[in-house]
Amino acid sequence: MLHKFKKILHTAHPQHEILAFAMMGIGLILICNDFYFFWPPFAAGFLNDDLVGGVFITDGILLLKWALSASGKIYANRNLLVITAGLLAFEATAEFCHGYVSGRPHMFMAGFLEVIVLLFVFSIIGKTKKHNY
Repeated sequence: MLHKFKKILHTAHPQHEILAFAMMGIGLILICNDFYFFWPPFAAGFLNDDLVGGVFITDGILLLKWALSASGKIYANRNLLVITAGLLAFEATAEFCHGYVSGRPHMFMAGFLEVIVLLFVFSIIGKTKKHNY
């Protein structure tokens, strides 16, 4: 059973798989909580829309699909990682702003964790191929 499971999820890009599951997890949290964002007040309605969480889930699914695919196109990887970095930077900034406004330390912690995941994305970007030579 374990051998079959390893065969299904075996890939040459385990870091991309880890990142994909992290992005899907963030997306699920955003979709399940309709009052996650509260500041700035004029943007809270848009930010709490399920579309924002759906973008995170879609990015995670596309990352997982790329990691499991045999083709491994460089331009797709580059574009997905740049989108992922942008989403994580947005989310970390939102967490820090919410933590500052509300004074809740768990929001600062979430922001720091998202910065760490962002640094993980930057390390993946640094290690991947940039061109087809």
